[in-house]
Amino acid sequence: MTKPKGRSTGDRDQRRPAGKEKSAATTRRRTAQVVQTERPFDLAERAESHRRGARAKTERQRGGSSRGRATQRPLPFEGIQASLMAHLRPELFTQRLVKLGAVILLLLLAGALVMIAYNLSHGLRIFALREVVVHRQTRPADGTGVASNSTGQPGDEKVRQLISDREIEELVRKMVPAGVLRVDLEQIRAELKRQEYIRDVEVRRLLPDTISLRVTERVPVALARRQDGMLKCIDEDGTLFGGAELLENGNETPLIGSVQQDGEKAADTNRAYLASYQKLIADLDQLEPPLSPLIDEVFFNDPDGVRVILANSQTSVFLGREDYRKRLNLALDLIDAVRNRNLEAIRLFRVGDVDRLIGARRINYMNTTNANRITIGLDE
Repeated sequence: MTKPKGRSTGDRDQRRPAGKEKSAATTRRRTAQVVQTERPFDLAERAESHRRGARAKTERQRGGSSRGRATQRPLPFEGIQASLMAHLRPELFTQRLVKLGAVILLLLLAGALVMIAYNLSHGLRIFALREVVVHRQTRPADGTGVASNSTGQPGDEKVRQLISDREIEELVRKMVPAGVLRVDLEQIRAELKRQEYIRDVEVRRLLPDTISLRVTERVPVALARRQDGMLKCIDEDGTLFGGAELLENGNETPLIGSVQQDGEKAADTNRAYLASYQKLIADLDQLEPPLSPLIDEVFFNDPDGVRVILANSQTSVFLGREDYRKRLNLALDLIDAVRNRNLEAIRLFRVGDVDRLIGARRINYMNTTNANRITIGLDE
């Protein structure tokens, strides 16, 4: 019996497992292609998923649509911080500050323009001089100062005025024609210092219409005779001013003779004379009785030192540069002995030609710088 052509059943059976194996391999490949990688577990995402599910369930229970979400109403305080920060942003704050500064500047400029226009239209009348206030600063001979008001009275003590407030005010008003604002204070000070009674002055401008002065007057220390014979007061700076009437005790103090009245070195020379004068007076009056009232005039320009003129006899006595009281006493004792014709006392001074000395009309000068031998000059 012949078998039909074709594959045999055994062959099919033998080849089927190979097909199954091929199909299984293809299935595994496809499965491997569609396998997704597992994502890591995210707790926040899982919580958000549960919340969405819970909200959706609640909406379904209330009959709401599952497509939309219920929006929560904003709380009352929400948005305040954002609004506040929007107003306080640096750029907005700077812009407002610049605007405020510009407004203030414009107001100031407008005020200045108004003031200028007012002054120009009124001829600066607002700065016209209305009052001159004079304060006094006195300087006694000891160098201390006492401030006083315009009436010249510090408290209850009266201060003597060498130049009146009215005279000072008249001088100042002549120098302020254009108002207080334009006045030259240094010019006023220089002009007032040219007055012989004013030692120094401070000038201040008190806007809008007042000039304030602090005047220091000169204080007379002694009387001095100029080279032309005029009597003047001398102050501690060596400056000559005024007359004998300014010194209250002018008749009791000796004059300083032959002071210089002008020249570049006059003040320095006069100050040196005044220092020697004060030293002389202090030495003559250190004991009782004081001897300075017995002197009429003192000269410091002699090469032999100090020379004094006695008040009663007009005799010149050379005292040298020291021991003024001792040497002046020698001269006074000798003059008394000659006046009383006391020969024994005269011989004690070792004076020659006693008879001629007694018979002389007047003793012209005496030099007592050497106590052992006194030189005498006579008027025949």
